[in-house]
Amino acid sequence: MRLLVFLIISISIVGCASIKTGQLGEYHVEKTRTYNQPFEKIWVSSVDWFADHNVTIEKIEKSSGLLTARYFLKANDTYLDCGKPEATGTLGAPKIDSFGSLNVTVRSLGASETKVNVNFFGEYKLEARDAWDGHLIVGGGRCVSTGQMEREVLNYIGR
Repeated sequence: MRLLVFLIISISIVGCASIKTGQLGEYHVEKTRTYNQPFEKIWVSSVDWFADHNVTIEKIEKSSGLLTARYFLKANDTYLDCGKPEATGTLGAPKIDSFGSLNVTVRSLGASETKVNVNFFGEYKLEARDAWDGHLIVGGGRCVSTGQMEREVLNYIGR
């Protein structure tokens, strides 16, 4: 009887799916750049980035210089470090998607000087089926920017 109870508990523990996330990297991210160009030109370039990349603007406030994306942007490892999430004890490989949120601020520093700040941050969602009973397992967590998105936006605006 003890052996049977031990086997059932052992199988239950081994058969359960688990989600692990590794350590997030530390990145030097250039988020701010000052351009020797007037506010109007930089503002238009900032709005154009959203249009040229098919990113819907949620908030556009020229007076405060704020632009935010309406939806989370689907992102890959180039843009976000999510710590390499893994699932064990699952049926097949888990589905892992990462999404980022973007906002841009444009501020006039004078007649021909403008500062732009880009913030990009995100999260991941993991879905898998438990190998023991097939039920859906959902997990998620925080991701950090690698700096690539900020660099691309800032380079586009300053072109």
